[in-house]
Amino acid sequence: MLKFFVDRQLYGRVLRIIRIFAYFPVFYFIWESQYLKLAAANISIILISAWYLHFQVRQQDTEKPYYQLWLSFVEGVFAFAVMLCILVRDSLIEEHEPEKMLAVGCVLFLSRVVSRTLYLLSMLREGKPPLTSGFWSKVSTLSINATMLVYVLNLEHYQQIFMGLSILLMFASGVSFGYRYYRDPMHRKPLSISNQLTMSRIVLTPVFLWVFFYDNNLNYQDNSIIFKILALVMIIAFMVTDFLDGYLARKWGEVSTLGKYLDPFSDKISNMTVFLCFLASNYAPVWMVALIYFREASIETLRTLAAGEGITMPARRSGKWKTAIQGAGILIVLVGALDPIANLIPNWNEIWEYLPYSVMGIITLVTVASGIDYFISGKDVLKKYV
Repeated sequence: MLKFFVDRQLYGRVLRIIRIFAYFPVFYFIWESQYLKLAAANISIILISAWYLHFQVRQQDTEKPYYQLWLSFVEGVFAFAVMLCILVRDSLIEEHEPEKMLAVGCVLFLSRVVSRTLYLLSMLREGKPPLTSGFWSKVSTLSINATMLVYVLNLEHYQQIFMGLSILLMFASGVSFGYRYYRDPMHRKPLSISNQLTMSRIVLTPVFLWVFFYDNNLNYQDNSIIFKILALVMIIAFMVTDFLDGYLARKWGEVSTLGKYLDPFSDKISNMTVFLCFLASNYAPVWMVALIYFREASIETLRTLAAGEGITMPARRSGKWKTAIQGAGILIVLVGALDPIANLIPNWNEIWEYLPYSVMGIITLVTVASGIDYFISGKDVLKKYV
């Protein structure tokens, strides 16, 4: 039994060392087209060893924690460096547009490596056992290595397919880890479903920013119809989750102080991001977005002052109307920007010249009026400070 344990530990260490050293020749091979097969051979070694390590050896059960932590970090950095090197190589080739999905994959993968390392390090420092790698984590690791193989071989017809699959698997891995983490009583109290819905809007807001400017052009009209539809679907999802988090919290008795503060905060984060996108695309003037921002910042300051006095300011009816009108206005602008609308409605281009500004004007008026209502209701709090 002891001999088997030692062998498993030895196999795990040897495989990790092989995987790390296998990266070194790849950095040279990917720049020379005649050596692509050698680069693919190295990536294949990494892929096979990853499969054997994660599904057979199960090194996390046998390796010393800090040793495993730093080996995983070094290996992740090398994998990111290979992906970045491929991105730079493709960018330097004449008449070859840089692969946007590869750039997104590089950022997500680096975030995955850093966040995983910080998590493991914090758990070890606190003396808590870290969660073992789940199924989705293992599958995403194999998918990333397979994607590197496809990019190294320059198989253009399969690159976006593999990278898209890897991005989805990394996302699934993150969701799976978050679920297991918050379900584990040794780590922290799990978030309620309503708070998880609220958090989803905060997490997905940067994704909306990427979708809105996917074509790297400030003019949203030039964006692909696919991404225009995706942006519209995300806004609808934001509105649905905004309704569900409050409804479920009341129905299931999950109303909490965290939710009371988190819900308006997530609304402000998501809506202000959209308004900044509208500003960049010339759908709104600076002064309108500035007034909306001043209102939101002022109300948050008022909430902070009230919290200092032990008072929780609930959402007022004017605030709910403000949120609903902002959401409706955002939907009108995003739907109006769809290409088929211009073909279906006569003289739509003339209407569109005034529509975004008119919608944003209504949103600004309602938002400011709502802010005034909040300040009138919070006059007792203000008297303590003014």
